[in-house]
Amino acid sequence: MAVTGNAALVATKQDIISALVQRELISKSILAGTVLDVSRFAIKGSKTISFPKAGSFTAEDRATGVQATIQNLTFATDALAVDQNATVSWLIDPQDSIESAIDVDAEYAVRAAAALGLFLDEKIQTELEAVAVATTTVAATITDAVILEMRSALLRRKADPRMLRLSISPEQEAGMLAINKFTLVEQYGSAVVASGALGFIYGMPVFVTPVISSAQYYMYEQSGIAMGFQRGLTMGERAAPEYGSTAMLKTLDQKFGIKGMQIAQQGVGAGLSALVVKDNN
Repeated sequence: MAVTGNAALVATKQDIISALVQRELISKSILAGTVLDVSRFAIKGSKTISFPKAGSFTAEDRATGVQATIQNLTFATDALAVDQNATVSWLIDPQDSIESAIDVDAEYAVRAAAALGLFLDEKIQTELEAVAVATTTVAATITDAVILEMRSALLRRKADPRMLRLSISPEQEAGMLAINKFTLVEQYGSAVVASGALGFIYGMPVFVTPVISSAQYYMYEQSGIAMGFQRGLTMGERAAPEYGSTAMLKTLDQKFGIKGMQIAQQGVGAGLSALVVKDNN
């Protein structure tokens, strides 16, 4: 077992640690806020999260004195497997030194939360890549034309334009900044938002994250990918006196699942989402 030798620290209250890690997880996860969260449907003890889905009504122009067409919606359920048990554990030897200027335990907790946030984003990116429909255009660097192609494809498949998101790699940021429509919007008052968006183009927030490989980029409607937590961020600990009388083994974890939605709908192929498109690289 790899054990960190560090200072004996004044105990940090559990609620303070929890606040630190929750804040760090939220700030470090860039993609979590861009997808549909179905955690409210989670049931304790279940390996899946089931949530309802239904079709839509069709409006008609009813003539005077004529009965309107009576419509009904067929409700079904979709299921998301809760198969990701993200975990970080650490142990600090309290007897190594008493002269540390920082609270190592709190710092470890914050960095563990950051690692879990990154892990969550990696799983979202993996699902985006797996279910996305590739563009017709091959473009190693994102351009205005390919953005319009992606947007057109999604809108044709009935995506909600108000819920579209564009996520790119750090290497694609230069391509975005070379698009006049993007930079002009930023110059005239569209501020970078707290959620981590680089800015907006055609009303869509643009997110940059290192979990996306250099030549990759994705556009998707928020409900194109579902995310569900069976158990949110939780910290556990136990005494480990074999490493010192006050030593504690600590673990931070969360249990969740990710799933592509609208699979094989609106004319797209098997296993692909009608609401997610990607580069053709």
